[in-house]
Amino acid sequence: MVKRLGDILLHAGHNFEDRINLRRWFVFYVIYVAALAAVALISLRYYEPQNHYVVQHIWLWAWYMFYMSLCCTFFPAPTAWLVMLMASPVVALMAPQLPPEQFMVSEGQVSGWASLVTIVMVAGAGALGTALANLNEYHIFTFLLRFGWVHKVRRSRWYQSVSRWFGISPFGLMTVISFLPIPVDVVRWLAISNRYRRDHYFLANFVGRFFRYGILAATATCLKLDGRGIIIIQLSLIGLLGLWYVPRLRAWGKAKSDTENVISVSEAALPQG
Repeated sequence: MVKRLGDILLHAGHNFEDRINLRRWFVFYVIYVAALAAVALISLRYYEPQNHYVVQHIWLWAWYMFYMSLCCTFFPAPTAWLVMLMASPVVALMAPQLPPEQFMVSEGQVSGWASLVTIVMVAGAGALGTALANLNEYHIFTFLLRFGWVHKVRRSRWYQSVSRWFGISPFGLMTVISFLPIPVDVVRWLAISNRYRRDHYFLANFVGRFFRYGILAATATCLKLDGRGIIIIQLSLIGLLGLWYVPRLRAWGKAKSDTENVISVSEAALPQG
């Protein structure tokens, strides 16, 4: 098994049916994430009062992209709070600490054009990071498919239900699902197992997340959310998802327990010896 693992990760060719070079992607992804981390650390090291605005914003964008580029099914960390924080007056991306008249801003309020630029920048950068994270998930899932570790997913009822819709409009379905706040995205798994084109996969994730993050960023900018408001909204989203998932997890656990009890009773009823 260890030899098989090495062959998959280190092989430079495309001898597998999916014809994906995993080594090339993982090398790129590790370098990309490491570069973001390095930029964030270096910007903090060279922080000085006279250039604090520039250095602070370099650190913020590097940290933002680093975090968003990690969040996927295999690292299901919340993202709404960070998107809203980046777009909120707490960070004030387009309102540097300089005379307001130079930047077309009024006291305590970012101008209309600055708000729009902030929303587009935060949504675009966040969507790019998430799309790359999901593309990394594509390659990890492909790796698992080669080992046959995720075949149980294909037998799930939800997977079978969604698969009937996937063939009608895969790009549209993926875009809609990327827009909705669903932590476990079976549609992405469906696309990967069907070897959906990676460029279309990336673009669908980017478009869906751009509109989702755009709404979050606009909410934070227009309502001028502070840290408390951002935390309340993030916890509310987690709570709503919990209300949807907990009953289903309980039902699944009960069904599994009932099945095990039936098996135990059947085994006990068998003649001994």
